[in-house]
Amino acid sequence: MEISIYAKRRRTKDGREFFAYLSSLRKKDGDTIPVSVKFNKEIQPPKPENCPCNIIVDKENCNLSSKKFFREETGEILETHTLWVNQYAAGSEFVDHSMDDIED
Repeated sequence: MEISIYAKRRRTKDGREFFAYLSSLRKKDGDTIPVSVKFNKEIQPPKPENCPCNIIVDKENCNLSSKKFFREETGEILETHTLWVNQYAAGSEFVDHSMDDIED
């Protein structure tokens, strides 16, 4: 499967910078799941300056985990998803289609 990867600059509480990788997966029923993407320590993640980019991941080389948590402010039970990638290949060039439906 080919997915688009986005890199977001984050900071720890002590001020150190790091990059978080984000994407979304499309389920068979058409719904999308926003995911955090984590890469195996033995492989190099995409360079943040090259993101957004597309990568190809075989389903055998990744897994999806979910975690539920309670948000006290709203009383909601929310769920987060993490895609763990063990191996990937470069995909096609990323093309931004976010403005395609907007009239000139």
